[in-house]
Amino acid sequence: MDENLKITLIGLLTLFIGTIFASIIASFGFTDVIPGLISFLIAAVIVVIGFRLSDHRRGGHRMTPRH
Repeated sequence: MDENLKITLIGLLTLFIGTIFASIIASFGFTDVIPGLISFLIAAVIVVIGFRLSDHRRGGHRMTPRH
């Protein structure tokens, strides 16, 4: 997968999942900024770990560029 596409997908999925987490936290009554930011941080960690695990299953990350 192209690196630019991967970065875009990570950002998009983080935005979607973080918004869902933030709305769940807000439904419990926590409307401060810090819990909302923490929900986006947790979402980013989940998405990045998911991409790394899927990359390792396909043979790992290549350090040399493909032309």
